[in-house]
Amino acid sequence: MSKVREKEMNKLLIIKKSMTMVLTLVIMLSLVAPVMAQENKVAPGGNAPTAPSQPQRPTDPAELEAFLDELLARQMEEHHIAGAAVSVVKDGKLLFAKGYGYADLEEGIPVDPEQTIFRIGSVTKLFTWTAVMQLVEQGKLDLDADVNAYLDFRIPDTYPQPVTLKHLMTHTSGFEDRLLGSVVSDANDLAPVREWLISHMSARVHPPGEAVGYANYNAVLAGYIVARVSGQPYDQYIQEHIFDPLGMVHATAQSPIPPDLRPLASVGYTYADGAFQPFPDYTGQPAGLPSGAVQASVTDMARFMIAHLEDGRYSDENIAGARILEESTARQMHSTLYTPDPRLLGMAYGFADLSDNGQRTLGHQGYFPPMHSQLLLLPDQHLGLFVTYNSAGAGGLTTQHTGFQRAFFDHYYPPPGVEPIQPPADFAARAGRFVGVYRVASSPHTTLIKIIELFGGYRVQISDPGDGTLLLGVEGLEPRFVEVEPLYFRQVDGPFAMIFREDSSGRITQMYTDLMPQYATVKLRWYETTGFNMALALGCVLLFLSTIPVTAISFMRNRHPNSDRKPALRGARVARWIILTICVLNLLFLAGIALWGEPPTELGSISLTAKIVLGLGVLAAVLTVGALAYTVLAWKNSYWGSAARAYYTLVTVSAIAFVWFLNYWNLLGWRY
Repeated sequence: MSKVREKEMNKLLIIKKSMTMVLTLVIMLSLVAPVMAQENKVAPGGNAPTAPSQPQRPTDPAELEAFLDELLARQMEEHHIAGAAVSVVKDGKLLFAKGYGYADLEEGIPVDPEQTIFRIGSVTKLFTWTAVMQLVEQGKLDLDADVNAYLDFRIPDTYPQPVTLKHLMTHTSGFEDRLLGSVVSDANDLAPVREWLISHMSARVHPPGEAVGYANYNAVLAGYIVARVSGQPYDQYIQEHIFDPLGMVHATAQSPIPPDLRPLASVGYTYADGAFQPFPDYTGQPAGLPSGAVQASVTDMARFMIAHLEDGRYSDENIAGARILEESTARQMHSTLYTPDPRLLGMAYGFADLSDNGQRTLGHQGYFPPMHSQLLLLPDQHLGLFVTYNSAGAGGLTTQHTGFQRAFFDHYYPPPGVEPIQPPADFAARAGRFVGVYRVASSPHTTLIKIIELFGGYRVQISDPGDGTLLLGVEGLEPRFVEVEPLYFRQVDGPFAMIFREDSSGRITQMYTDLMPQYATVKLRWYETTGFNMALALGCVLLFLSTIPVTAISFMRNRHPNSDRKPALRGARVARWIILTICVLNLLFLAGIALWGEPPTELGSISLTAKIVLGLGVLAAVLTVGALAYTVLAWKNSYWGSAARAYYTLVTVSAIAFVWFLNYWNLLGWRY
């Protein structure tokens, strides 16, 4: 949900963003799909503890196949998906596995559930957390120790509290999410692990333990610790201690993929102009492997699910009994480690609590461009699900509580009845204090990726529909909540909850909901909202544009042979040229951003052209200091008439406001 993804959530979830500007008398800006975009609305139901009815359960492979065949066929057609695969495990065995569509359209290679290898994205993190717990079992790691004790570089002491492995596992470390440069198209751009971890270190933007905020750097750091403590490279450790014991022969944590497995790797696809287009073959930075680089077939993922559901043990006809975790450790991993409130779902040891329709559910979703996946475990049912799609259009299908999860749970575990909650009679008078826009706590704070927020990314909306409820507005989700206790709300017709926190003055500062336990949200102040910033930018652009005709008219008047105007003072001429240069530079900056097309993401880097464009903003900001000085001189020395001086002052103020705008959105300078 992405967004609220990693995207979203979940990230949540990471998805494509584009920005265009038209510079005439007005400015238009748009961005495609926020980080947390969804495609399906939450149906009534969820994680209520009451016992559901007993319809058909997923125990009959034939019935399960018929259901999944229909579901996948519909999803693939509606969302333009070239290939997909599903595996379902039950009671320690593989119940069902099947491939759909094509792994390679050009070669006509169908998806094979046993051999076709998909990029599983952030589901990789579950392997990283499993590795961490293995080393905890061996006494080599302490979950409560400062992570600096295991590093050969230092996480800054931004806050008094140290970051621990528990903070990393629950995404409560306080790191911002930093994506830029984690994936490359040219192997020459790959950097040594330690070097990349230092140069791309995520800033600490919240004290550890204060707020949950999904960030990839948590798993990246944990994977580096696994490698240092074990004495093995991350990919080798995962191979020897998880893949090999479980017989996962069609899985790898290496990047690029090993030559012997490469022919089995699914091609990734986008859909444009009525046809599937192969997606470029990107490679993850070695440092980023623990966060999202595992590639595996769905039957190999079934082995991993079985091991977790069977308390760390796996066996089949070829493996007598492998154990990747001790029983107590596996159960510990599945227990709740963090929740902002006992009444809300929270985070286990790396798993998110995605309980649904009365069934306790642990899971994770993944995205590695352009593939999407989701893993769900129902420990009480000894049931596990893994679904993966090789096309960009599947983004909303792997989002928690929607897409595949929604369809599967509503079919096999229908929602229990929920008595609708009536809103308090006096709530209308108090609703306004909760209404507003909220930012995901781990959203980018220090890099220019922050600009995504201006167009809805990393944000959710709380609104007052006027019926005594609050509406949670994440795109694709529209649940209504009723206040049942101070700062505590329940879903009107479902089981989910939402809580707010306030500061000492009674101002609402944060919101949590168990629809997305990986994300806390922080309420924005008025000057952080899209409405204010867009109005400010528009006003500045209009004033910048106005200087061009004003300067032209003034020039022609002064050049007219019959003009009786006195020659302008040298200071007045300099003042006009400075303000004109500032306005032109700022307009060129915006035009450059428009031509740039897309803000950099995990797939991109900063080009030389983009660096030059950013430099225009810096130059304009420096000249703005001069414009401010000349504004004072213009009034002191009466350079022009009162109206002209007032206009010059207004344009200077707009230039100062634009400097603030650029600085707030991390566009002033080279902040990436």
